Amino acid sequence: MTQSDPAPEPGRSLIDREVRRIANARSVTFGLALTFFGLALVGGIAMRIVDDHDFPSVGIALWWAVQTITTVGYGDVVPTTRIGQLVASVEMVIGISFVAFLIAGVTSTVIQRGQSQQQEAPEVDAIVDALNEQSKALTDLEQRLAQIESKLG
Repeated sequence: MTQSDPAPEPGRSLIDREVRRIANARSVTFGLALTFFGLALVGGIAMRIVDDHDFPSVGIALWWAVQTITTVGYGDVVPTTRIGQLVASVEMVIGISFVAFLIAGVTSTVIQRGQSQQQEAPEVDAIVDALNEQSKALTDLEQRLAQIESKLG
């Protein structure tokens, strides 16, 4: 654990802690792109191995995998064998699940941050009110001191 990683919170699941760590990281975009690329790479290699008729090169298989994992699906390259369609199904489910998990995790983190800020607002208001009262008292003391000094001088 580095200094920037949050301390583990008791009662939090591993997934929740990981989502919080990722959401707080500076390199979220890079991490997500790398994860998507890794999933596409595995899917592309698997497709090239199981359906070499429709995917005669690794490049075409990777192109198809990137389209599929990102749920774009241009349709210019598609598997026609049953095993290729099975690999495609797994790739699609992984892509959709990953996107849904990511959106849910980021949304949850944003909502929790908003709630914690709302909970802190009354405390901040109380501190500001106390400072305003002290400022008024200080102003009153300065006026009284000025009156005393004017009577003495």
